[in-house]
Amino acid sequence: MAIEVLLRRSIDGVGTVGEVVRVRDGYARNYLLPYQMAALVTPEALRNIEKDKAAEAIREAEEAKVRAALAERLAAIELKIEARAGEDGHLYGSVGPRQVVDALKLQGIRLEERQVRFETLRELGEYEITLQLSRQHALKMKLWVVLDPEDAKAHAENAERRKAEEAQMAKMAAEQAAAPAPEAPAEGGEAAAEPAKPKGKGKKK
Repeated sequence: MAIEVLLRRSIDGVGTVGEVVRVRDGYARNYLLPYQMAALVTPEALRNIEKDKAAEAIREAEEAKVRAALAERLAAIELKIEARAGEDGHLYGSVGPRQVVDALKLQGIRLEERQVRFETLRELGEYEITLQLSRQHALKMKLWVVLDPEDAKAHAENAERRKAEEAQMAKMAAEQAAAPAPEAPAEGGEAAAEPAKPKGKGKKK
């Protein structure tokens, strides 16, 4: 069942202040009306709507100041998230809005996951993400996904080990190339010893 209400506040996905909208009865009775986000459509509510619009204009001006200050703080932040990855740069896991929210919290900035918008990342690198500061205001921000220090150390050690192994193999190959070649055997094999003269029996005179 749906009923008509007069919005006293602008609500994402519902409408703007002063607008008459149809919403579910339960939504109106349990949320909009008790929290004075809306009112039943009556002559008195319609007369007072200009006050609600003025109040919202004041709120929006204050929120604009807060957003400007927040945007200034965000612009000064170099947002980096450390992640585990293989030597090819492919992440063992992934980086999503939750990791960005946690990283910003360490900088003293609190946002909700729904305000952080970008595709899940699975590679090291530099990316651009969107922070939705309000319904109509978004901010672009750079994000660097960098290698975890322990993995960076392990990868460096592996690279040094491979380098040492390659150097050793190159050294062995050079030594083998420089070694004198063995003398080729004479044709027919080793020189045959001079055959012994046969001992003939001399005739007695």
